[in-house]
Amino acid sequence: MIERFRAALDRLTGGDEGCRYLLAVSGGADSTVMAYLFRAAGLDMAIAHCNFHLRGEDSNHDMRLVQQLAEQLDVPLFIQEFDTFGIQKNSGLSIEMTARKLRYDWFDKIGRDFDFIVTAHQANDVAETLLLNLCRGTGLKGLASIPPKNGKIIRPMLDFTAEEIRQYAVEHDIPFAIDCTNADETIKRNRIRKTVLPQLAELNPNLIHTFSKNCDIFRQQYDFYRQQMDEIMDNIRIATEQEDKIQLDILEKYPCKNLILYELLNGYGFAAEVAEEIVRNREIQSGTRFLSSSHTLVVNREHLLIRKNQPKQDEERCFRSLEELQKCFNVERCSTEKPIRYPKDNRTLFIPEEKLVFPLTLRPWHQGDYFYPLGGKGKQKLSDFFTDHKIDVFQKQEIRLLCSGNDILWIVGFRSDERYKITSETTFYYKITDYGNC
Repeated sequence: MIERFRAALDRLTGGDEGCRYLLAVSGGADSTVMAYLFRAAGLDMAIAHCNFHLRGEDSNHDMRLVQQLAEQLDVPLFIQEFDTFGIQKNSGLSIEMTARKLRYDWFDKIGRDFDFIVTAHQANDVAETLLLNLCRGTGLKGLASIPPKNGKIIRPMLDFTAEEIRQYAVEHDIPFAIDCTNADETIKRNRIRKTVLPQLAELNPNLIHTFSKNCDIFRQQYDFYRQQMDEIMDNIRIATEQEDKIQLDILEKYPCKNLILYELLNGYGFAAEVAEEIVRNREIQSGTRFLSSSHTLVVNREHLLIRKNQPKQDEERCFRSLEELQKCFNVERCSTEKPIRYPKDNRTLFIPEEKLVFPLTLRPWHQGDYFYPLGGKGKQKLSDFFTDHKIDVFQKQEIRLLCSGNDILWIVGFRSDERYKITSETTFYYKITDYGNC
């Protein structure tokens, strides 16, 4: 077994003799045997153990067993205890996902001084994960099951079945913990292990080996698929600092548009139904929005625009004096005796001194808002102004209005109000410039 183990490890590490390994050891048969194999191979290793306190005294028993193992093998030991139930509360995650996140976050933290982090997943785990993924619904990535290597994380025990590992432990008098929850068939993985796999093995006695071989093929197919899909997505997507654009005219040239768009949108957290809706309804109205937990997608005539969700702006900010206004804007008091130089951008408001009446408010725009655009022909709804000036949904979300009472003085960064412009009768005025401080 040691020869097969060493061959599997060399495939994952390139045979580098100088590597340092951090072993994730639970105290069960798989990880305990793995620790013995590492020690037998004379490798530079340390052990890491998480006590999630999910099984009462049994969890503490496993921790003590791992402490004894580290002493026996004379290797460094790292232990971390978690209040998993407390952390999981109100997290929105299952207890299993909470423990998994805690485990890998901790491994990532303490594993920085090691070349590889090693887990003891074995061939039966591959088969169980494959069936679980199929039952939940999956694609090629799910069919590939557990990868032998993922960044610094390697899994050299995937070449061995659970039966082989148990047999090695018994033959070498290696003590290990038995998780009593493994007998609970209300847990889906346990039901697959204890009921489903034995029945499938009646059809194929070499089932675990077959599944492992199939998953290896699926993994290669997924890697090729991912490479080709990434090239297609690079051709379709334009990434800018503010947003990503998906070019619909180029997307139309590809077969399997639904699949390509699904892969594109999946990276932004959108459900498969969003891609289906867009492809099915090609004449979907421009301006239609879709939201994921992290991004907003807006449909326009030529592109799908995707931007990361921004924290919602405060509903309203009040300025009761010039001093308060100066905390957000650069404010200068000027005389009309000197020629006024109007900048080409719209970051500055010019307003007669007598018309700057406090309190002022800075707020987002609302449906039904209107003003009298400077240089315009009269009253106009902000929604119509935005349409005329092709201000997209993302820009609208960031619009702020400087108001006095019910009047809009300035759509900050876009246009001021005709009623508050400087006239021939103006003697003094304020020059208020937005530098993005509010």
